[in-house]
Formats: sequence, structure tokens, C-alpha cells
Amino acid sequence: MGRTPLDAPERQQEVFAAVLAVLAEVGYARFNMDLVAARARASKSSLYQRWPSKARLIMAALRANLPVLPQPDEGSFAEDVRQILRSWGEPMPFDTAGIFLGLLEGSRQDADLARLREEHVDRAYTVHLQVAVDRAKARGELPQGLHSGVLITALISTFVLMSEEQGVIDDIVDGLLRPLLS
Repeated sequence: MGRTPLDAPERQQEVFAAVLAVLAEVGYARFNMDLVAARARASKSSLYQRWPSKARLIMAALRANLPVLPQPDEGSFAEDVRQILRSWGEPMPFDTAGIFLGLLEGSRQDADLARLREEHVDRAYTVHLQVAVDRAKARGELPQGLHSGVLITALISTFVLMSEEQGVIDDIVDGLLRPLLS
């Protein structure tokens, strides 16, 4: 009896889980199709037939596993950020920090990965924060001259780097963001 084809949804998810686990464990530089093929019990040639590069395979895995992100309107920037970060922090079966660090490392080495990451992953995470920043500026909670890109990057970076710590979302909102807004 043969293996389920790679285009079957359950088989594809097995491959994608292997991709994300390998990326988190070894980073982008050491990530390769051999490691994924062994973990997913697939042939390297079938992976390359479907995804011609490791950057495209990684992006396909990430797109398939992006959480559904809400656009909260809690009436304050701090509470909007809290809800957005909570949606990111929902239990995920993957090492989020390891994956993001692998993506950042790879984006410095691979222009295709950097472009794909920006188009598909960065936008998915930043759009909600940008809407919250724009609303907060309109309400007068944030200064109009504030560089929203830097603030958003700081929030994302802090969350990703500290995501394993207990209570990190409340620490970011109550210990960092609220004092800055006061």
C-alpha cells in the first residue's frame, strides 16, 4: 500500500509540521530538504517537485498554520494590544520563537525568503497592530508623530523573544506599554 499523496490535506499538514519543527530546531542555514524528508517520511524529490526551494516550502508551511487573528476594538490601545498578543499566544503546536528566529536568520541570507516572509507572514501579524495604532492616534492616545513601524516591531520582537515566559503579555502591556502611554 502506497503513501498518501502530498496534495492530500492531512499528508500536507504532516509535511508542514515537519518543516516547522526542523526550522525551529536547526534554523534556516542548516534547514534542508533531507531533514524534512526524513522527518515527514517523504522523498526529497517529491518535496522539490511541489516546492522548488526551501524558502517556498517554509512559506507554504507557515501560511497553512497562520492562526486566525482578530481585529479587536477594546476602546484603548493597551487593551487592543493585549487582545492581539493573546491571539498570537494561543497554544500552538510549534516552537514560535524558534520559527521566527529561523525566519529572521534566513531573511538575511535569502532574498526570496525575505520577500515571501514580508508578503505573507509580516503583513498577517502587523496589519492588526497598525489598525490599533491608527485608532489610538485618532483617539489621542498616541502622538501623531510616533513612528508606528518601530512601535509595532518592538511589540512583536518583545513578544517573540519572550513568548515562552509566563505572563509575558501582561508584562508587555502593563509593565511596558501602559507606563509609556502615561
